[in-house]
Amino acid sequence: MQEIEKLARFIAACNTESQHCGYAGSTLEDILHDLSDGLAESSYVLYEGDDITGAMILDIYDVGGDLQDIEVWGPYYSVHPKEELRRLFHDLNEVVQASSIRYVHFFISSANLPLYEYVSRHRIEKVRAHHHYSLDTAFGQKGSPSVGLTVLQITDSESKWTGQIMELHDRQFPGAILTNEEIQAEIEDSGDSEYDIYAVLDGDSFLGYLIVRRNERTRVLHLEYICIRPEARDKGAGKQLIQYLAAAYGAQGYTRIELDVSEENEAAIRFYDRNGFSRERVMKHIVIATQVISTL
Repeated sequence: MQEIEKLARFIAACNTESQHCGYAGSTLEDILHDLSDGLAESSYVLYEGDDITGAMILDIYDVGGDLQDIEVWGPYYSVHPKEELRRLFHDLNEVVQASSIRYVHFFISSANLPLYEYVSRHRIEKVRAHHHYSLDTAFGQKGSPSVGLTVLQITDSESKWTGQIMELHDRQFPGAILTNEEIQAEIEDSGDSEYDIYAVLDGDSFLGYLIVRRNERTRVLHLEYICIRPEARDKGAGKQLIQYLAAAYGAQGYTRIELDVSEENEAAIRFYDRNGFSRERVMKHIVIATQVISTL
């Protein structure tokens, strides 16, 4: 446990400004929790004596067809960036070669020039900017919400709404990190899950769904997915759902709603910009092909 705490402190110290990684924990407590919950087992750490000088966490997840992707925390570096990155990419290459890895995903600040230079040596499949938004729950409750919609939490995988949620999710977010199988698993484990999944109804008609993730340590609610059927959009449902989340979770002590949205999703960017969210930073999502990861 002592080494996990040491690693968490190193990541927390590095995970600021130019080395900020979009999906690492936001606080030391948050990072320590994730490492203690299994991610420490996929950590790669560099030492000089007893001091940590570099680190990388690999979050490996299934994408179907016996394939996996890797989401990288970092790599973080300190004293000798070029050497530390070379050694960490060597470790990454060994993981890729030993597994059926499709792509490796980096979420990094555009100011992280040493890592940008290193990643650019590989075949980049895609680069997308991700805008990070936040909304104070008290501010999100302002205004008069529309009436007529029902937001129903789904805790039974046999619910008649579960299949419709997964069908719409598959259609609107093909290749999403949160798969239909994982949505069903979170519903089945709803008593212990940090995810809350809702069906949005207009009377007895299915209109869409919400998926949020609670961080009880930071009291931040992460809005993972908000989706309204295409034919029912632009009628105020989205604004009402944001107000619902702000009120419901604000009453539980959550102070902020956070989310990330790709620059390609222009409609979503317009929605969050006009509904009180603050655009805090831009991260680069860089996808590289595993066939060409090297130890250059």
